[in-house]
Amino acid sequence: MRVLVTRPQPGADRTAARLEAMGYDTVKLPLFESRVTATPRDLPDLTKVDGILATSARAFSMFGGAGAPPAYRRLAVYAVGPATAEAARNAGFNKIYEGAGSARDLAARITGDGIETGVVGGAEIGRLTRPLYLAGQPRRAVIEEALDAARMRYTVLECYRLDEISYTTDYLETRVLTLPFDAVLFYSANAATRFSGLMTAKTPGEAMVSARFGCLSAEVAAALPSAWRRRAFVAAHPDEASLLASLGQLG
Repeated sequence: MRVLVTRPQPGADRTAARLEAMGYDTVKLPLFESRVTATPRDLPDLTKVDGILATSARAFSMFGGAGAPPAYRRLAVYAVGPATAEAARNAGFNKIYEGAGSARDLAARITGDGIETGVVGGAEIGRLTRPLYLAGQPRRAVIEEALDAARMRYTVLECYRLDEISYTTDYLETRVLTLPFDAVLFYSANAATRFSGLMTAKTPGEAMVSARFGCLSAEVAAALPSAWRRRAFVAAHPDEASLLASLGQLG
């Protein structure tokens, strides 16, 4: 089975190695290059925030190898899914609410009645009133729209950026679209949107005729063109293990 991996590096290499160990023929086409755009010096004063929102593991790259400042580690983190929660733990946080993988779902839980005060992972977590959103560019305004609608005071710190990687038609035709793909894997809505636009502009020929489109979440699948959405499959849980398990069920 021939599989196209679209996630940024270094994740693309890790995923390709994992797939090849499972017996798949893989091709890597990273669509974005991630770069950090903030440091801990850019964090707001702790009197202005009472918790952290994050919709990508990349948000915690701003803390580097030293991790978050000790005073900040006392804050609860509301993470969109397991990969983001793990990145928060690696940055030194231990009060972590792990969402189901959808920014829309996380926003609804934060602004509604979905997150109860209580203990998560041995740490007490309460409701947010002044969240700090560790955001990237580009992004969808799901979180901000929900917070605005709930009239919550919040702070946005843009701490990473995803820059599009350009590919020539010659590169795509001779290095990527040489044979039909059985599956294409998407880890973000941005990647799904970018790839569909790229393929429309470059006319992929037969390479996508029978491809299935693996998506980390329903939110990612919703970003695909309707014709491709009918051939999409969504991971049972928003993590790579579940996505690859779904891929394996294709036969």
